Amino acid sequence: MDSPPARPELLDYVVFFETEPDWVHPEGWYYGVRFETTRGQDRIIATLAPDEAEFSFEWWQGDVRRLRVQSVLAVDWRIETTSTRELLRVGYNDLQVKFCELQLRPHVSIDWAMTW
Repeated sequence: MDSPPARPELLDYVVFFETEPDWVHPEGWYYGVRFETTRGQDRIIATLAPDEAEFSFEWWQGDVRRLRVQSVLAVDWRIETTSTRELLRVGYNDLQVKFCELQLRPHVSIDWAMTW
């Protein structure tokens, strides 16, 4: 029997986003926390609510919003680090949605995968 994957703690997200979060729920960060981080012209505003199974983010370049993602059924949260990149990988309890990856270093990159 497989054990459920370990999920990142708040400090892991603070290190990933390189900023302190804003609480969006009075009951604790796992019900809603928001991070805002800037990389040159790129700004990412991410809201994580692991116990609510919600993940959303916006990617801005200067004053132009390039992408907004709002997702639910987010059940698998991982921060994956290699020598060349670090990313937040979110898996879903949905047969059609495979994952969403948000990379901040060395540059902003987003990968959203679905299947039939």
